[in-house]
Amino acid sequence: MPGADRVIVIGAGIGGLTTAIALRREGVKAEVFERREEPSRLLTGGGFMLWHNAMLALRRVGLDDSVAAAGERIRFHEFRSAAGRRLARWKIDPKADECGAPAIALRRADLNTILMQEAGEAVHLGARFTSFEQDADGVTAHFEDGSSVRGDVLIGADGLRSSVRGAMRRWHEAPPRHAGYTAWQAITRLPGEDLVPTGTFFNLWGRGLRFLYCRLNEHEVYWDAITSDRVRDRFDTMRYGKREALAEGYRDWPGPIPRIVESTAEDAILPIEIFDRPPGERWSDGRVTLVGDAAHPMTLNLSQGAGQAIESGITLGGLLASAPSPQAALRDYEERRRDRTADMVDTSWWIGSMGRPRGAVVCGLRNAFMRATFDTFAFRQSYSLMLDTGFEF
Repeated sequence: MPGADRVIVIGAGIGGLTTAIALRREGVKAEVFERREEPSRLLTGGGFMLWHNAMLALRRVGLDDSVAAAGERIRFHEFRSAAGRRLARWKIDPKADECGAPAIALRRADLNTILMQEAGEAVHLGARFTSFEQDADGVTAHFEDGSSVRGDVLIGADGLRSSVRGAMRRWHEAPPRHAGYTAWQAITRLPGEDLVPTGTFFNLWGRGLRFLYCRLNEHEVYWDAITSDRVRDRFDTMRYGKREALAEGYRDWPGPIPRIVESTAEDAILPIEIFDRPPGERWSDGRVTLVGDAAHPMTLNLSQGAGQAIESGITLGGLLASAPSPQAALRDYEERRRDRTADMVDTSWWIGSMGRPRGAVVCGLRNAFMRATFDTFAFRQSYSLMLDTGFEF
């Protein structure tokens, strides 16, 4: 008998959908309740990276091939200074061959589409969660329209400012931690291998500024402009449009960065303030737990937010299908995932802090450190952390 027969998932993002898919493949009835009413509102966002660990996790539910087909394989990760000097260049293919899974760049909307199609009729839109109550026999989730759903387990997969998390803590907890920078994300139509070669993820570091970009397909390029709070005064969107402000801020950066920004439609640029939560807080209470950003939100610097949500969803689904009780499954889930996600949160925070300074001396020392260590020590450490998935249940 599985540890749970019926599971309620709040939130149809990457973590919630992956969890439901994993459960349903194990024969557990899982239903996903999403507050947004239109499917199109779920299929938004820019591009991002799914590293090998995420692809290995997706393989456990048979979705790795379809996700790989929707994106572009990344073969190099190149770090440069704002002057265009190469700081490090990671060769990705040998590690992909070693672990048996590629690294993929793709549209977030394409991943959501694949997950939504796989979850199918399990997803219920327009269901705004408000509260829950649990007892010895199960848990009941309540919704804004007055309806209720009864299950064995309730999973909050509803993001950084999770309503399930809030209800678990009786609506009293510290706010998320602001990382000190903004990510301006966009996808632009920009064909041309000579401008942006397929298969390389570029990561440029400046004085309080960073710029990331890669090709998603023959016609499109995904990019992130990361601007520190210490240079916020350069980006006056009261006087200028987003594109105009960014074009001025990155005017002297090496090509093709000015061209990438100038080619982007104004309404395609989405500024996102970056937050996480320091590790250490519990995720579970009896029959209720959290997954993805509701449990372990992290900054974007390791490109592991989605990957860790997928890993957690796969792990939780497997444990709920095999544990002797829901409570035992949730205890085991949190124990297995806590240290790994904490390492991801802390490492990502530390990398992000390297991009905040604007002083020439500090940034010069940082670049020298990257030249000395990123092709060797940092590469090994990154892959050691990434591939220690611990998938056993």
